[in-house]
Amino acid sequence: MHKFFPFLILFSLIVSITHGCFLTVPWSVYVLSNIPGDIVAHIKSGDDDLGNHTIPFKGNYNWSFCSRGDHRTLFYGYFWWGSKFQSLDLFNKELEKFCSLNKAGRQDCYWWVRPDGFFVSPLNNTFSEFYWKFIKPWG
Repeated sequence: MHKFFPFLILFSLIVSITHGCFLTVPWSVYVLSNIPGDIVAHIKSGDDDLGNHTIPFKGNYNWSFCSRGDHRTLFYGYFWWGSKFQSLDLFNKELEKFCSLNKAGRQDCYWWVRPDGFFVSPLNNTFSEFYWKFIKPWG
């Protein structure tokens, strides 16, 4: 058993270096803008402050992370568009379930910010009610 332990540590190190996420799922979240002009987004989690980002019309901002094994990963954002403001969770347990495609490897979650509000989808498809779920209007 003692000879197996160093092998296990070495294997874990190699897997974490090559895949980035050891025993957890790698995720990428994309915020796509369909707002005429610029929007400003401030993205945060309990551990990371990703800062303010100006997203132009038809532009996007994205980030990647390893989800927690207990499904408690949380990212949230504050959004400004002219005089309008909205805050919402961009990744949580419910959104993880919604965006998960039960495929091996990296998972993606897409947000489409539009004049009528915020929509989410596990796929980056052309906008239609079939692919995109409405989450929240602008405040």
